Amino acid sequence: MRLTICILLIGTAFLSFAQNTNPTTIEPGPSTVLPYYIGQPARAHPLSPAGVPQNPFLAADAFSNVHNDGWMSDVYDIAGPLGNWPAMHSSTLQVARQNDVAFFVCGTMTIDSRGRIVAICMGPKESSLVLVDPYTLQVLAYKKFNVAPNPEAGYGNAYMYLDNRDRAVITQTDHVLVFEQTGPMDQPQFNLLHDYNLSQWVGPNDNIQSVMPDWQGRLWLATRKSGFIGVFDPAAATSGPVIPTLLGSLSLPEDPTLPREEISNSFAITENSAYVVTTKAMYRLTAGPDGTPRVVWRSKDYENTNVRKPGQLSAGSGTSPTILGGGNYVAINDNAEQMHVVVYRTAADLGPKEDRVVCEAPVFQKGTGATEDSIIGLDRSLVIANEYGNILNPLEPTSSPSEPGIARVDIDSNGKGCSLVWTNYQVAAPQVGPKMSSKTGLIYFYTQKFDQAGLAVYYWTAVDFRTGAVVWEQQVGTGPRFNSFLPGPAIGPTGALYVGLHDGIVSLRDTR
Repeated sequence: MRLTICILLIGTAFLSFAQNTNPTTIEPGPSTVLPYYIGQPARAHPLSPAGVPQNPFLAADAFSNVHNDGWMSDVYDIAGPLGNWPAMHSSTLQVARQNDVAFFVCGTMTIDSRGRIVAICMGPKESSLVLVDPYTLQVLAYKKFNVAPNPEAGYGNAYMYLDNRDRAVITQTDHVLVFEQTGPMDQPQFNLLHDYNLSQWVGPNDNIQSVMPDWQGRLWLATRKSGFIGVFDPAAATSGPVIPTLLGSLSLPEDPTLPREEISNSFAITENSAYVVTTKAMYRLTAGPDGTPRVVWRSKDYENTNVRKPGQLSAGSGTSPTILGGGNYVAINDNAEQMHVVVYRTAADLGPKEDRVVCEAPVFQKGTGATEDSIIGLDRSLVIANEYGNILNPLEPTSSPSEPGIARVDIDSNGKGCSLVWTNYQVAAPQVGPKMSSKTGLIYFYTQKFDQAGLAVYYWTAVDFRTGAVVWEQQVGTGPRFNSFLPGPAIGPTGALYVGLHDGIVSLRDTR
C-alpha cells in the first residue's frame, strides 16, 4: 500500500503530545447539484465469516493493519452502516499537524483494544502517529517525526501494524520502531519502546517496504528495491536503539545472477508461511525453528507490461497478496495490458493433475485496467476495484478522474478455474481500497463523481456483494479536500466507517 508521500527519518527527538481539544471540522467544498443521498437503506444479508485464524502477535483480527488481518482479507465480521439516516463527522486533526501542510492523509487506521483509532498520518512536510477518539474524532495523542523527500520509502512507512499489546510497529526507511501507549486514559501518550536499526541490510537507495510478525513472534521484513527478506527475533533485543541479529535472510530471486525483484506492497502471513509478491512473481516462503527463511515455491512470472500504468506506484502487481478459501488459495492482480485476477494454490506439493495457477481471470477493459490496492477475499470470492488513470500528486491535493469499474471473481468449487460473477462500470473508486462487512453483505467503496460543472463529488457507496448493484450512496463532500491518497479505510467496533482524506478524517454511522 503505497499510501503516503513522505518518509520518516531517524536522528532527532520524537515529540509526543496528549490533546483534549475539540476537533476542527473539514471545511465544506463548493455546492453541487448532485444528490446528497442516493438509493435506499439496505437490509443485512449476512455471509460466511472471514474465517481468518488469529495471529497471536497481531491485534484482534480486522483491526491490526491496513488490510485488516494476516491474510490481508479486507473483510470485517462486524456490521458496517446500512445507510439508515447516516450521520457524518469530520476532523482536520489540526492539533497533530502543521498549519501550512497542503494535506494530511491517514494512510493506515488500526483499532486498539479500547476501540480507539491508531493511525499513521502524513503530508508533504510531516508525519505523525495519531491516537483518535472513534466518536468525536478528537486527537487524544500524537507523536511527530521528521520527514524526508522520498515518496517510495513513505509508501513502505504507511504499512504499520498494531500488535497484541496495542503497540504500533512502524517502518522508518531502514529502522523498525515500536511505540507503546502510556499514561492515564484521559491523557494517553506514545512512548518509543524499541528502535531496531537495520541499516546494514538496507541499501542507501532502498527502504523497508513492510514488516509483519509470524506466529512465533519473529519479525519478517521485506525491502523494496533489493527484494531482501530478513527475519529477526524482537524478544532478543533490549529497549532503545539496537542492531538486531538476523536469524536468516535471502533475496528474491534466489539466483544471484538474475536481477533483483522489487517488492512494492505488503505481504500476507499465515501460521507457517509468508506470501510475497514481487514485480515478477508470487512466492511462498517459510522459516524453520532457527528462523532462516526459504522459498517453498515460486510461481511462473505473471503477465507484466513492465510499464507503470497511470494509477500505479510500480510496474507490477499493485496488490498485497490475499489469502482465501480456508488458506488454500492466494490471489493478486497482474500487470498485463488486459489485467487479470490471478489465483494460486498455496499447497507446497501439487497433485498430479494440478497446476500452481488456478486461473487468470480477465477484469475491466483491455488497456484501461490497473489496481494499486489489495483485493477483498472471502471464502472463494474476490472483489477488485479499477484505479486506472488516477493521478497521484505528492505535493498538493488534486482531483483527477479515473476509469470506473469494480468486479467480483469466484474460484470454482472444484478449484479448477474461476468465473467472473459481475462487473459494475457505474462505480469509480480511484483512490481508496474497498472494505467489506460479512454481517451486512455490503462492500463499501469511497467513490468519485463529477457534476456538470466538472466539480469532483465524493461518496460512500455501498454495493451488494451478491449482485454488484449499488444499494445506497451518501455524499461526503466536494473538491480536493475530500479526495484522498490511497489510504486504507476502516470499520470500527461501533459500526462506523472511517476514511483518511487530504484534509483529515471522516466517519459515517447509521443513526437509526
